[in-house]
Amino acid sequence: MSQKSSLHRVLEILNRLNKGEKLCISQLANKYEVSERSIQRDFRMILEVFDDFLIKDGECYKGYKKVLLDELLQGSELMMLSNIVNVFDIAGTKSFLSSETKKLIQNSMNIYSFKAKPFELLKQTNQLRKLEQAIRHKKEIKLVYERENEIFKFTIQPYKIIFLNENFYLVGKDIRDENVLRLRIALIQEINLSSKTFYHEPKIVDYIHSLQTPWKQFNKKEITIKLLVKYKVTHYFLLKKYLPSQKIVQKYDNGDIQITYQISNFKEIEELIIKWLPKIEIIEPKELNNFIKKELLVRLNGLN
Repeated sequence: MSQKSSLHRVLEILNRLNKGEKLCISQLANKYEVSERSIQRDFRMILEVFDDFLIKDGECYKGYKKVLLDELLQGSELMMLSNIVNVFDIAGTKSFLSSETKKLIQNSMNIYSFKAKPFELLKQTNQLRKLEQAIRHKKEIKLVYERENEIFKFTIQPYKIIFLNENFYLVGKDIRDENVLRLRIALIQEINLSSKTFYHEPKIVDYIHSLQTPWKQFNKKEITIKLLVKYKVTHYFLLKKYLPSQKIVQKYDNGDIQITYQISNFKEIEELIIKWLPKIEIIEPKELNNFIKKELLVRLNGLN
């Protein structure tokens, strides 16, 4: 069988697990003509959502109850599947889905509605395919990028496509200055694949893993932000992490809570603080207070 997209492969594997098949990494690697590491990555993706449904036996996996073809998917499961289907729907390759799975998605979507959809990719299918190929085979790319009516040219070692703040970004190393770039895929005008390959640097892999906003800076020491959340809105922060690094470090008798975040620069936390003012206070660092005040003044002046 010829190579297929990794997303297509994951759905096929899920479908076979759902039928009760026992699937082994080496056999799947041979079937799909990819490395065993590729299949291991597929299973890591599946296990992130469906860990409770799978049993591992050596290098093999088996589902001990149905994963996808229940009457309804849970929200987290549907989000994963919807993200996969969104990409394929954009590329016009949705026909591989079984009728049962299509029906399941439709039934579940009668309850769930995800508004954070990658609409910006509708005109970027060719770029998406090229990027996926370059990332899979670790090949350098040359690209043309437009931002604020300016044209930029980069030679990049592409690592990952990430979805942040309802936008898709390419994260990769700029070989000119060793910096890590985050480029909006919707703003990429042209991509050319190179024959030159590269190896992943652990520090860049760690950086991508720790990304929580598009503004996180590479190779910059993180700082701790301490905030006081007033009791009237504490339940929102108890129910949800607004950034992955959010921690509740103290609860007060009056209902207030103290929370912390780890960030690389103030832009990462700016919108969150402004959104919750005045029901949130900055404890430290004091420099963040001045930063937020200046930003608010700029916005107020913009109303004149």
